[in-house]
Amino acid sequence: MDYNHEELVERLQENTFLKKEGRVELVTKSIPFLEEKEGLDPRVKRFLEQEHDPELRRPMTHDDLEVIRNRKEQDNYDLSSSIRTETMLVSLENRDLELKIYNRTESTKPVLIYFHGGGFFERDELVMDNVCKLLAEKTEAVVVAVEYRLAPEHKYAEGLKDCFDSVQYVYENHREFGADRNRIGLVGDSVGGNLALGVYHLSREMSWNICYMSLLCPLLDLSEVSGGSRKMEQYSPGVDRELVRQELVTMRESLSFIQSLYVTDLEELDQPLVSPLRSEQSFNYPPITIVTAEFDFLRPQGEEFTKKLQEQESPVRYIEYKGMAHTFLKKLGYYPQAADAVQETAAHFRYVLQNNTQSN
Repeated sequence: MDYNHEELVERLQENTFLKKEGRVELVTKSIPFLEEKEGLDPRVKRFLEQEHDPELRRPMTHDDLEVIRNRKEQDNYDLSSSIRTETMLVSLENRDLELKIYNRTESTKPVLIYFHGGGFFERDELVMDNVCKLLAEKTEAVVVAVEYRLAPEHKYAEGLKDCFDSVQYVYENHREFGADRNRIGLVGDSVGGNLALGVYHLSREMSWNICYMSLLCPLLDLSEVSGGSRKMEQYSPGVDRELVRQELVTMRESLSFIQSLYVTDLEELDQPLVSPLRSEQSFNYPPITIVTAEFDFLRPQGEEFTKKLQEQESPVRYIEYKGMAHTFLKKLGYYPQAADAVQETAAHFRYVLQNNTQSN
């Protein structure tokens, strides 16, 4: 039987395995209507089989940057309805910074500031637009997406500074955005999650009230690309072992490529603002949603970070999507897990706001 997208998303929301450990919620979401299946989601498997061309699987080089930046994601759709979108150019001390604003109205609303993925070196505006529109609709908040400067033209920490300065700008000019500066959340996918954590770490001396964070398949340790935690034994690919192995190898090689683009000196890889998982400091984090994919090379990093937060007694909702690979959020409207991940973020953000209001 074939199921439509809405039915698949509904199934994900209804079939959620939840385990609570202190202030941590551990959530597992199986493949909808194939809950007993091991291995890849059929939609992911079809995509990876199409990408089986050795030319597409070879390690990336600097010569590939223009092609990568100009490509457009397929199977990505706008699931929102009538969300207003605007572009703002902000003049800073020595540069201009572009912000995209979703759902700005005359009324004051909570604000989510979104940092896109793309390995620090690319952006896909269609993906960012559709994710932010759905986030704005499901949270009834204003969403601000940051067009930070990209590597290798702009090395660490220029892009991070753009992200930090964007939050400061929104905070100081909140009326311009229709934003409640006492209800700020940060959202980042892939390397955007890395940047969101960097902004939070840098903001400790600021008066901002960052009350929530969502890290979607985050890159948390750029210093390690081949550790023992990435052995195939940590995955259960079933009959899809070879496809999963190729995906993990490709991801590992991609991280090596990102290293060469992002940092000037390899010693920078150990810095907490580049590899936040390596930080030895304890932080008083707000409630965090961490989303991972079963067959993502970065999943063990998300698991390890969740354990660190648990030791610090920070409130965390950790979600693992079975059968998914790293870039599943790019397939919003095609992979039901992408829509569900956005809705999980929205629901957790609303819950945090409601409980903060009740406790004040």
